[in-house]
Amino acid sequence: MAQVRRIKKYLYLVQIALTLIIPIFVILAEGRASLVPFYLPINSFIYFVLLMVLIIAVESFFFKILEMRLIRSDSTRYYVAKRAIRRALLVAIVSAVVVFLLWAPFVSKAIEDSFAAEGRINNTGGHAATAYATFYDRDPLGLSSVNHITVNANSGVARVYVVSEKNFNHSKDNISLLVQYRINIYDYEANPALSIEIKNLPYGKYYIVLDTVESTATSIDYSVHPALSPVFLSYVPFFALMFIVAYGAWIAYLIPMKRRYSSGAIYT
Repeated sequence: MAQVRRIKKYLYLVQIALTLIIPIFVILAEGRASLVPFYLPINSFIYFVLLMVLIIAVESFFFKILEMRLIRSDSTRYYVAKRAIRRALLVAIVSAVVVFLLWAPFVSKAIEDSFAAEGRINNTGGHAATAYATFYDRDPLGLSSVNHITVNANSGVARVYVVSEKNFNHSKDNISLLVQYRINIYDYEANPALSIEIKNLPYGKYYIVLDTVESTATSIDYSVHPALSPVFLSYVPFFALMFIVAYGAWIAYLIPMKRRYSSGAIYT
C-alpha cells in the first residue's frame, strides 16, 4: 500500500509540474500576457490543463483499484467504494451543469449580456476629444472579447470613432488629427444608428470618441457587446463531456463492487 501511494505521489507531482510549466511556456512564447494591465489569456492553454486533469483523474481510478485490492477489510472496501461513488457523482453533475451552461444558447446569451456595458456620451463641443467612453476589448482572462459596439444618435447625426489608448493620448487635444487613427475606418456615422465591428485587436484599453466638431447630435447612447471565446466554448464543454463519460464508467464499475462488499461490511 505504501509503495502504491508513493508511486502515485511522485507521478502526480510530475504531472502537476508539467501542467504548470507548459502553460507558462505557452504564455511566454506568445508574448500576449501582461501585468499592467493584468492580462492572462487562459484560453490559449486551457485545453492542455483540462487534458492533464482528465489524465490524472483516470489514473486515480487505477490507483484506487490497486488500493482496494490491497485492503483486507470488507468494511473498509465498502466505505472506500461508497465515498468514491459520491465524489464521482459530484464531478459528473458539475460537468453536466458546465455543458448545459455553455451549450444552451439562451444561457450563453445571458452570460454575454451580463458582461455588456452601456452608457451615454454628451456632445460637449470644442476641438479636443472631450466626449468619450472607455472599454477593454477582452476580459483579463481572455474568456470573452468585444465583438461589436452599437451606437444610437440623439437629435442629429453623430460621428463616432474607436481609437486605441495610445493614439487617444497622443492626439486627444486635436480631434481632427485623432480621426485619422480610428479603427472603424468605414463605419463611423450614426444616422441615427451605427454598429461597429470589433475584432483582432491587441488586448488593451480603447476609447469610443464622439466627434464634437462634425456631429450635430446632442448625445449618443452606446452599448459594448462581448462574446464568449470560441476556444472556451469548444474545449470546456468537450472535456466536461469526457469527464461525464469517465466518471460514469467509474461509477458503473464501483456499484457492483460496493454491493459485493456490503454483505461483509460492519457499517453501511
